[in-house]
Amino acid sequence: MFFGRCILFFSRVLVIWLVAGNVDRYVTHVCSGFISQPRCLFLPSYSQSFTGDYLNVVHGFEHVDGDGPLKSCALPKYREMTKGFLAGGVSKEMWSPYFEEIAKRTVEAAKDHDKVVLTHATYKEPFRELVIAKILEGGVSLDQITIVELTIDPVVKTRGLYYRGKRQAEQNGMSFTDVFKAYHDFEGELTEEKFIEYVLKTEEGAVDGFDDCPNAKKVDVSGRDISHCDNLDKALALTRSKDWTYETICEKVLPLDVKRDEEWSASGSMDEILKIVAELNPSLAIDESEGEEKVKEMKKRRSTLVQIDLMRDFSQASIEVTEEAAERRASRRVSLIKTGKIDFEE
Repeated sequence: MFFGRCILFFSRVLVIWLVAGNVDRYVTHVCSGFISQPRCLFLPSYSQSFTGDYLNVVHGFEHVDGDGPLKSCALPKYREMTKGFLAGGVSKEMWSPYFEEIAKRTVEAAKDHDKVVLTHATYKEPFRELVIAKILEGGVSLDQITIVELTIDPVVKTRGLYYRGKRQAEQNGMSFTDVFKAYHDFEGELTEEKFIEYVLKTEEGAVDGFDDCPNAKKVDVSGRDISHCDNLDKALALTRSKDWTYETICEKVLPLDVKRDEEWSASGSMDEILKIVAELNPSLAIDESEGEEKVKEMKKRRSTLVQIDLMRDFSQASIEVTEEAAERRASRRVSLIKTGKIDFEE
């Protein structure tokens, strides 16, 4: 089970919960544990999807993707809970249905599988506590749970965010400098070095950052290589055949996440996410009365901003800002969506 940066193990079932931030798509930490019988593992970790898929392919875990409801939000049932989840900590009534759903999916998976891994980027302790409580209600006892946290060097993580964000912006005809300024009051041109320095400094004063898992085992995945798997296996007392190299693992594991994203897009849920985020953040709204081609281009640019908006490390996880600064940044986002650049003087 993935929740931000934590993993849980249950004795009758092994549930892994990944709770974390964002390196690839969501960078999370893993909390995990070990039990001798069937297990439930809860992983809040960096590269949560990769870790969950690795445990599925190499070690036979049933992988429950905590983003499942979000990736099915074209369905009314999941749309409402996804919107409540993305709205953040507004009220428990809004966010609890989402976490109850992924807990339910984990319990259901544990009925048919000895080993289950749930993955999700869950930043806040109240969210995790609710998931654990619901899993316990599903029949798993507390002494069957162990937590593991996947960690990553902040510079390694932030460098990955820079190149991901840069690629996304440029694919849709925008400069990453302008995209970054849509969320921050940054002067000058953005470089890798300036980005890393700014983000790490901002994280020190973040008001919406990750709540640590104090009881978790820590597993370092900074290497972005076979050490990721080795360190995880060691923490979970798992044995992997020597036939598995990092290359053969990636060949089997990476296509699984690609397939989920393709299904997400084909279902219409990816488009629905864009609408939901625009409802929560009016500066990302689009005037549908514009010409068809213009609306198409604006939607492409908005998709980049939405993906950036979901990358907490340099959007939501920000220091407190004044109302004036918030309005200024919103105006930049409106300009970027309409024209592909910030084309006004401030």
